[in-house]
Amino acid sequence: MGGKVKTMADVRRIVDLYELHKSYKKVARELNISRNTVKKYLHQVKDVQEGLAEEIIPKNRKIVQPSRVLTDLVRQKIHQYLESNMGCPKKQRLTAKRIWELLVQDGHKIGYTTVKDEVVRWKRTNAPREVFILQEPRIGQRAEFDWGEVTLNIAGVWQKFYLAVFVLPFSLYRFARLYNRSTRLEVIQAHIEFFREIGSVPEAIFYDRMAAVYDSRKQQFNDKFLEFSMHFGFQPCVCNPASPNEKGTDEESVGYVRRATFSERSSFASINEAAEWLKMRLGEINGHPVYRRSDVPVQGLDQERALMHPLPTLEFENCELKRATISRYSLVKFDGNFYSIPDTYRPRYITLKMLVDRIEFLDGNDIIAVHRRLAGNQKYSLDIAHYIKTFHRKPGALPNSRVLAQADELIRDAFNRYYANDPKKFLPILDLIKETSPEKFSTALAILKEQNIHPTSDSIRFLLHQTNALMVEPFDIEGGFEVLEPDLTIFDQFMEG
Repeated sequence: MGGKVKTMADVRRIVDLYELHKSYKKVARELNISRNTVKKYLHQVKDVQEGLAEEIIPKNRKIVQPSRVLTDLVRQKIHQYLESNMGCPKKQRLTAKRIWELLVQDGHKIGYTTVKDEVVRWKRTNAPREVFILQEPRIGQRAEFDWGEVTLNIAGVWQKFYLAVFVLPFSLYRFARLYNRSTRLEVIQAHIEFFREIGSVPEAIFYDRMAAVYDSRKQQFNDKFLEFSMHFGFQPCVCNPASPNEKGTDEESVGYVRRATFSERSSFASINEAAEWLKMRLGEINGHPVYRRSDVPVQGLDQERALMHPLPTLEFENCELKRATISRYSLVKFDGNFYSIPDTYRPRYITLKMLVDRIEFLDGNDIIAVHRRLAGNQKYSLDIAHYIKTFHRKPGALPNSRVLAQADELIRDAFNRYYANDPKKFLPILDLIKETSPEKFSTALAILKEQNIHPTSDSIRFLLHQTNALMVEPFDIEGGFEVLEPDLTIFDQFMEG
């Protein structure tokens, strides 16, 4: 019980134990409370039973005593300070702590907590009430954007994704896409896909103060995002701090889209399947009537599109460049993950071109390697073709290498079945990877495995470079035709003589 009686269950235990022991002392020792507390609640129970009291445990046990230091004079001074604050800029108003300091300077002996409580009481009844103004945006003039998080089960694993959501307040046309991250690349990509879907560009788009768009410290939009907005010809607008209501519709739209799509279903075989499900549900949402709109959203979009800006002629390249160092393992670390670089590339530094779904590794304008962007942290994207030269010098490193463990299943199977004890003989097979595409190489291995043929460099090369024989189309004549029986008399005469 911890020395205090807090609930009726505690009182019930006191009564039960007293009826058992008939001793205040034993009950107090067992419950770790004082004997006076035991006696108090036993008497309180008896008084309620006899009608002398209304309740065993008082509902409001807070004892309010008149303040000895918060006199009428002190209270009047506090109120005067607060009223003088009303016309001052918000950041220059007197705080409760500053008011307390001024009172102490005037010789009043009063605690800070007492002053703070009085300030809270005054503001509760005297501070101006904030009023929001309903907005009626012009047709085709405005769109709103925001992020929301959603947790999905992808192939049996629960993962967090980011939901980029747009809404057109006039028509209530909604658009959303799923992404692994919420960086500026994903923000811009969501805009590009939104513009493509509606076939036009709104005059203005409203945001909260998300770091991917707006630098709150500098009080300005990021240069890259401003460049993007000028390319498409829309005006970015940002809400005041802690004022998402200024956007109006979008805060509700994020929750609405999330509930309407992933409350019904949250498990998918792949992220692509989840993305297709999202598009399908949005199509249904935009095709149904909505609150206080005479037209369904897709019809309202048709009206808005005529008054929006056209799409620009030139494509916007949504990417970012960065210099990186290549490690001794021919790896480049980016965003917490590792990507392989061909061991034939000599310089130690390389340029990364980051896109939403992939990373291109550049030497000048030449693409050295391409990897799909990894989500998460401490993961590896390794291409076995990037290490062929090194394996020729160190064939013993092949069997237990991480790059072989990440290679195509058919490559691993061929190595483990036929070359695990002599990895050097597997190297001519790896050399063939550079002669063709990964798809053709895997197809050749699959054919050999199906026919139970030992994979060698010669057998794989034969399959890689063979050409399919032309198929002769059947000569089919509807109804057929008549063939006369041949006259063989001349042939018989020739045979006789």
